[in-house]
Amino acid sequence: MEVHLQSIIGTDRKNPYFTVLKDTKNRALYVYFGACLMEIISDKPDNPNLKHLIARLFNAGVKRKNLIKNFGYSYGAMKRWAEALKTGDAQIIVHALAGQGAPKKLTTEIRSFAAHRFKSEYAENKYSYSQIIRDEIAEIFQIDISSETLRPLFNELKETYFKKKEL
Repeated sequence: MEVHLQSIIGTDRKNPYFTVLKDTKNRALYVYFGACLMEIISDKPDNPNLKHLIARLFNAGVKRKNLIKNFGYSYGAMKRWAEALKTGDAQIIVHALAGQGAPKKLTTEIRSFAAHRFKSEYAENKYSYSQIIRDEIAEIFQIDISSETLRPLFNELKETYFKKKEL
């Protein structure tokens, strides 16, 4: 296997330890700490490991201009990832690496709860089931969710519900 490495971040006064080399042919980054290869990361923009690496380099004091120039992300995005990494909270890190926007209200837990309640509530009350379930979500999870947020889930459940009834 032929490797074509190009240095994109080298050591300097502020960064005496980390060197990052880019394999231009295989779209990979080789990260060295001193003379030791630490990791090889895919150089695809949507790769969370790449964003994680950038956050670690940001926190290690690598020149911000070099990071911006070589990786193409904005200073604000890199800072957000680096700050999230410092918290050590997995949920904060995942949210920061996922991109912009507020955290989604329809979490896995709320989605599961709504799907569970839909089965009994829809059978009893086809007109106000959504309001009843949203009120229960507000009481249990302490969060207000609009009917529009739940509409796609309920439509999906209705299709499943009616298909089972027809069989």
